[in-house]
Amino acid sequence: MDRQHGALFGYRIYRRKFWGTVAVLLVMSTAVFLGMTAFFVNTWMAAMGNEAQSRFLEREQELANIQEWATEYVNNLYGNERLMEDLAVLFQARSEAEYISLRRENSLGTASQIRYIPADIKNILFNNRNRIRSVTLRSDSGAKIIWLQNMDVCLSFDADAEADSGDIPVAVCSVRDPRDMGRIMGTMEFKVSSRDIYVTEADIGAAWTILDADGTVLWDNGLEGYQETWMVTAIPGSERSGWFRDEGGRLVYYSQMESGQSGNRYIVAKDVVSAMRDNRYAVAVLLAALLLIDGAILLSSYAGIRSDANFLSLILAMLSDLEDGRFGRMQKRALPARHRETEYDMIAAALQDVGRKLEGYIETEYILKLKQQEAQMRALQHQINPHFLYNTLEMLRSKALVQGDRDTADAIAMLGTLYRTRMHKKESVLLREGFELLEMYLKIMAMRYGDKFVYQLELERAVGDWKTVVFWMQPLAENFFAHGFDRESEYNLLIVTGRERDGGVEIRMMDNGAGASPDKLPEIRRNMYEGNDSPEADIGLRNVYMRLRYFYREGFRMEIGNREEGGFFISVFLPAASAGGYGQCAGKPEGGGTA
Repeated sequence: MDRQHGALFGYRIYRRKFWGTVAVLLVMSTAVFLGMTAFFVNTWMAAMGNEAQSRFLEREQELANIQEWATEYVNNLYGNERLMEDLAVLFQARSEAEYISLRRENSLGTASQIRYIPADIKNILFNNRNRIRSVTLRSDSGAKIIWLQNMDVCLSFDADAEADSGDIPVAVCSVRDPRDMGRIMGTMEFKVSSRDIYVTEADIGAAWTILDADGTVLWDNGLEGYQETWMVTAIPGSERSGWFRDEGGRLVYYSQMESGQSGNRYIVAKDVVSAMRDNRYAVAVLLAALLLIDGAILLSSYAGIRSDANFLSLILAMLSDLEDGRFGRMQKRALPARHRETEYDMIAAALQDVGRKLEGYIETEYILKLKQQEAQMRALQHQINPHFLYNTLEMLRSKALVQGDRDTADAIAMLGTLYRTRMHKKESVLLREGFELLEMYLKIMAMRYGDKFVYQLELERAVGDWKTVVFWMQPLAENFFAHGFDRESEYNLLIVTGRERDGGVEIRMMDNGAGASPDKLPEIRRNMYEGNDSPEADIGLRNVYMRLRYFYREGFRMEIGNREEGGFFISVFLPAASAGGYGQCAGKPEGGGTA
């Protein structure tokens, strides 16, 4: 038979291993890329929101400064008697003609020149530092607007006059009569333009808009149609920032701030695709780094798998030489340098040693003599195999510990302990030792079935040192996995308890399986008590029953049945004294408890 496949992909085990590595790398790289991209997108969006907030706070501070300046200006008016006289006349007048008439009357009654309040306000409007666009005077006689147009001051007694008077009332100051401070003549309202405050040449790389307190758009940076819907979506939100998906499926981040001075709202929004496009170089670097790492891992894995495949080809070739009797050719085959002084070298050296010894046997012994020694060789093999198995299991356990696989090492150790205990001729063990051996077996099964299998062991400390027959609980547990374990179920439970009762010990094993069919339960009991030669009969229960009955004899009981709450149970009562000597305490400790 040709055992050689040649190339790496000629071996199914290495094909699966290689493509499994590729699949794992793809899944992990995709997950890492998506996770890192999400992290960076959140960082970019947060930076955009922070920049917008910083810019907004600067504008808020500017509005506060303007408000402070306007308040200071009004306070300074009280120190100028002639300006206050003109301001009082302006508050009192209902029309421009009445204002001129009242000014004339004031000028006739004083030798000092009457100051003109609109001319004084003109200095404010010319000052770009305070950004004030207009001043509105409101009193019982109506509203008057003072603004700058074509480098000249304009005064209108029409509150609805069309003028570039600003849209943010930055300050509203009450003006009192200097002769009677208890009387308020009116208010002076200073306005600035939202465009002067919020619109700058600096671009934050996002869509933004400014809305007044009523939700009317004042300014934006030239929004597209779909960007206008972003603002409509973000406006009702009570959160300062957040995420939403628009009608086109774009994932959009928004941040909004509300002015404490004007009540205006400043909203910025940006979608994830735009953020990644603006930071495409960072995304490209991340993707390239992941591809380089994946490539390096894949090349390293390919080299290792290819080397292992070459070793496997060598071993198969040596086996083929051994089968064909070509011992000289087998001895000439050399192990690859990478696998020397490793476990692979041990295997190849062992094969070559076997071939060398076998060749010597054939050359020095007659076929007839080999036939005569065949029986002796088989007997010797039964003595060698357990030691070979122990040594091999210990080697595998050590290798697993070196590689950091603690679970596999523990499983190998438990398996070796079970096999070593089973091969010894010891007929009795302490009950707690029997529970420890059973737990080793159940731990191995738990590793096999994962979360689908749960077990619970409980042994009273008072009966832990009672003697019992070796290895009789494991076959009962195996019976559970053979008949009661449901691979489709998410939860398979096995409970084993040991308690002192009626001068003896009751061992009870329960599961949550489907139990035995009611019409087959009597037949199962009969097979356990009486035996059955049918090939379909379950001999596990029968063997345990016969062993325990032989050693415990009188007083021993073993019962099986279905539990009312579901599942199957096995109850075994071990008497305190028996003809075989079992059940006697070997130094029974004081007190009780669980083990």
